[in-house]
Amino acid sequence: MTRMSSERGYEVRAHTADEILEAWGPSREACLEEAVHALVDSFADVSGAGWCRYLEVPLAGDDVELLVGLLDEVIFRLDADDGVPVRVRVRKTRGGVFVDLWLADRRRVTGVGAAPKGVSYSGLEFAENDAGRWHCRAIVDV
Repeated sequence: MTRMSSERGYEVRAHTADEILEAWGPSREACLEEAVHALVDSFADVSGAGWCRYLEVPLAGDDVELLVGLLDEVIFRLDADDGVPVRVRVRKTRGGVFVDLWLADRRRVTGVGAAPKGVSYSGLEFAENDAGRWHCRAIVDV
């Protein structure tokens, strides 16, 4: 699965019992948004699902902690509430981010792959390159 534009995008690749998510964008926040889209698109087709709940999630920490925290939050919402993000917005705050999630009920989306179980700390990457663009990489257990 790949979604690209001139500014931002993501790619999802199968890897044994895992999936490798890579995302990029012009800012840290855009890259985090794309990482959520990559994770969701790896297991669900949310087109036409509509949202039923809004949730604001504060996250703090360094860049890698924000990435893991956000992906873990999406997995938690799937497991605990049967909620699947259909829209995401990440806003910068002092020391972290606020994440706005618009969630659809899991029963209203179409499954297209195995549900994620967790994010591996092995192989994590999240950094700004010399051109000022952000890139992240995570391995997700399915």
